[in-house]
Amino acid sequence: MTFVLIGCAGCHVPALVTGFKRVSALNLKIVQAYTDLLLHDMGPDLADICLGTARPAEYRTEPLMGLRFKTALLHDGRASSIAAAIRLHGGEAVRARNRFLALSLAQRSALLRFLRGL
Repeated sequence: MTFVLIGCAGCHVPALVTGFKRVSALNLKIVQAYTDLLLHDMGPDLADICLGTARPAEYRTEPLMGLRFKTALLHDGRASSIAAAIRLHGGEAVRARNRFLALSLAQRSALLRFLRGL
């Protein structure tokens, strides 16, 4: 799958598993959230706010679950499309961004179609 091969899954981990819970509905459930819930350096072009102990360029990986319902992307809504949001990734994500940009038109279209389905 292109999403994994170009490195998106390094931060946007496809599935997380809940911990041990007494409530069976929450016990060891797989959640396809497409996030690792960790802070990552997104580069100086996105650095503008600090929350908690995060540095200005650090953001918690946005879950891609429900992406199909979003019309404005990134922390400040500056990206109006998934492709635009990917192009703005920097810092730790620059290699994945560059691999996305290097995809053929058909590969890129397929990946964007996949993401629009989340």
